Amino acid sequence: MAVADIVAGLLIGAVLGVINAWVLRSGVRFAVKCSQRAKATLVIIASYAIRYILIAAAIYVILKKGNLTMAITTLGVLALFTIFWALIQRRRCSAEERGS
Repeated sequence: MAVADIVAGLLIGAVLGVINAWVLRSGVRFAVKCSQRAKATLVIIASYAIRYILIAAAIYVILKKGNLTMAITTLGVLALFTIFWALIQRRRCSAEERGS
């Protein structure tokens, strides 16, 4: 059962990671189009709130089932996904700076 929990945690973490990246990128795109700073700031805050609510809900449901292994695996995958995404963005930004 532990292997199935780990695999499920990996899948849930990967799906949450993709959804979180999509929500944040969409929020930033929408904020850039906003004409007022206050509205843009609220859009960014809302996108972060949506991300953390999704994570909290997923972990809550997993822990409600009593599955600590799956919850820890999910959080670990989310952490790795966040670090990996930041490294990709840093490389992309530095490559754009060198090109100009």
